[in-house]
Amino acid sequence: MIAAVWRGAGLAAPERRAIASALASPTWALPRYFSRFGTNCWGAAESRDALFFGRLDKPEELADALGLCRKSPFADLYSAALRKWGDDADLRLVGHYCAIVCEGPERLRLVRSPWTAPPLHFAASPSLVAASPLLGALFAAGAPQRIDWEYLADQLAYDHRDCEPCGWYENIGRVPLGSRVRIDGGDWSLERYYDPVAIEPVRHATDEDYVDRAHALLRDASRFALQGVARPAMMLSGGLDSPLAANAILDVMPQEARLHSYTFGPHPDWDGWTPGTCFGEERGRVRAFAALHPRLEPHFPPEDGGHDYRLRDLLALTHAPTANIANIGIFHPLFAAAKADGCDAMLTALHGNFTYSLVADWAAPEALAQGRWKHLKDLLPADKPAHSLARRILSQAVLPRFSPRLQHEVRKAFHPERFARRPLGSLLSREATEAWRKRAHSRGSLSAFDMPPTHGTRAGAIRAMWASADSGEDLDLGMERLYGMAHRDVAAYRPLFEFCHGLPTGQLHRGRTDRYLARRMAKGIMPEAQRLDLREGRHNVDWHARMTMRREGLLGICEALRGHGELSHILDLDRMTQLLTQWPEATPGDRKEQIPREMGLSRALTAATFVSHAQRRNDF
Repeated sequence: MIAAVWRGAGLAAPERRAIASALASPTWALPRYFSRFGTNCWGAAESRDALFFGRLDKPEELADALGLCRKSPFADLYSAALRKWGDDADLRLVGHYCAIVCEGPERLRLVRSPWTAPPLHFAASPSLVAASPLLGALFAAGAPQRIDWEYLADQLAYDHRDCEPCGWYENIGRVPLGSRVRIDGGDWSLERYYDPVAIEPVRHATDEDYVDRAHALLRDASRFALQGVARPAMMLSGGLDSPLAANAILDVMPQEARLHSYTFGPHPDWDGWTPGTCFGEERGRVRAFAALHPRLEPHFPPEDGGHDYRLRDLLALTHAPTANIANIGIFHPLFAAAKADGCDAMLTALHGNFTYSLVADWAAPEALAQGRWKHLKDLLPADKPAHSLARRILSQAVLPRFSPRLQHEVRKAFHPERFARRPLGSLLSREATEAWRKRAHSRGSLSAFDMPPTHGTRAGAIRAMWASADSGEDLDLGMERLYGMAHRDVAAYRPLFEFCHGLPTGQLHRGRTDRYLARRMAKGIMPEAQRLDLREGRHNVDWHARMTMRREGLLGICEALRGHGELSHILDLDRMTQLLTQWPEATPGDRKEQIPREMGLSRALTAATFVSHAQRRNDF
């Protein structure tokens, strides 16, 4: 773990010890050294040059190119790359990292790698310059721990502010993905050095060549994800993404090695309801997949994990809520079981939908723009047979070519119940909603509930994926620290992103077959019923059962929140109480009844837990 701190008044020994303690965890040792960078500037890391946290792919090739020993630490490789290539190093290097470089008195260079990287927070004022992946290190250095209430309200409106250099606390910024921040005393500037849409088209001779290349890249990604891992675990679902990644991992592991997988299931009291386009029980699918792969050993930990399960433990390590204040309690039992089984890394395929399992929802608008009328009808989704062909063409091919704000206004005219002034999943108060709307209008941003369901262009889809990827890094690091395990996404490999984003649309979506590349990659790897199923797995499908058991306690929390100045203004506590009091007997199928409870309540309560932690309260 790394940190760099400059204080005009200097750092006394107790303060340095406090920062070092913040960088440690129950399973990780203190940083190896605390060294002076310059006048009143100190840094803690594993290396005495660039402060580097994360990993680099192809380290041996990089060492050869830089004339270094092949066993050189990542920090030494990064420092040498900076000396040789300057700022171009971050485009040449591939990996999952953040780095801090002291460029002079009160001057820091901060960077995060593209597509996937650990967090990197910073404070810049005339009296304090500090940077670290951990907010706790900044607080230990003297940065005030004051919640940014407008940012919190934006999150509760699903205006996620991704790719922006701001965060949960006043005057504490964050480095966005693929960006550099340079700090000079109290001033700082942002440079976005990586453009996710500046990709080269990928063209091969045959359909089979595309599939072969995707498999090869996924195997490369697996090798790099396994660097330094002795006993990997895999978070395995019943869909397409993680089984394909598991197969690639098995391909590159030693033949005698076994891969342990972990899958959650719904609570026993779950009533079985799911949307028609989803499935909620994945364990049977995983068992069928495992039967085809004898070296895969599946595990199914007991059901646990409500919306706030172990949330306070995570907050103690990250000081930041979960990504987009979402419900991730279901993942804890998987990490705990893997740790108990002696695993040292949890592998996932969370970015599979952005790479080899990409939907390419821009296919119909693209066909319309290119005049490929004969193909257009076949590209339209077949799940709305009640709608006329003309309406489906307008909705799925014509309207996505308009600006997001204009699309919002048109769709609102046809579906006013879906586009109310307050987003459907939000429980902001009326006053807080209006204040957010004014801020969002000035920024030109929209709530996720107001965003178009279909992208009109490939570039628009890639930029949306880029924004989505720029969240959750604090959560990932918190899970690593909480369980003492690495957390690595096999699908988050930059060459794999760039390959898939450069593919012809027909390799990703052909006719009415979505995820066309992934379905071809899965041939012979998984059961045909799983490979061809158009439904998606649904996380938290059992939310109603879990919240039913705690309803009285949640009502008590809502009542206690009335005594909090800011939250009682930001949240619609009367609405929250009503939703809990008028509780449905079973999981509601009506979105107007489902979404405010499933998403609105859990996020509002998660935000309240964050406030309780940040302000050291114990009354809610």
